[in-house]
Amino acid sequence: MMLPLAQYSAPDGVEKSFAPICDDPRYMTTEGRTTGPSDHVLNAGQIDRDKPSEPKRTEDGSQLTYLGRLRAQLTGLQDDINEFLTERMELAKNKKKVGADEKRIQEEINELLDGGDGDGDTD
Repeated sequence: MMLPLAQYSAPDGVEKSFAPICDDPRYMTTEGRTTGPSDHVLNAGQIDRDKPSEPKRTEDGSQLTYLGRLRAQLTGLQDDINEFLTERMELAKNKKKVGADEKRIQEEINELLDGGDGDGDTD
């Protein structure tokens, strides 16, 4: 059986490939780590009515069917992609914050060099 693959590429040149690892338990279940309701929603008393069914097994129960295995592998890939993109968003947010802090500090330095008292008042 061919494994499902996913390829990510961004305008900034970042590229990443995603592929399931056959013997990793994360790719043998439909219980995704990054899917479903958030902890906040569950703690508020909501019930997960959209919880996915377990992947189908062969009649003797010894292994997953082809489609069951595919569903499980795709769930694992979705988790990998969600975690990667969340990490990229956090990096971008932190970079933006650092840039804003550096700009603010530079403006304060410039104001002090221009004879201001550094408190931001114009009087």
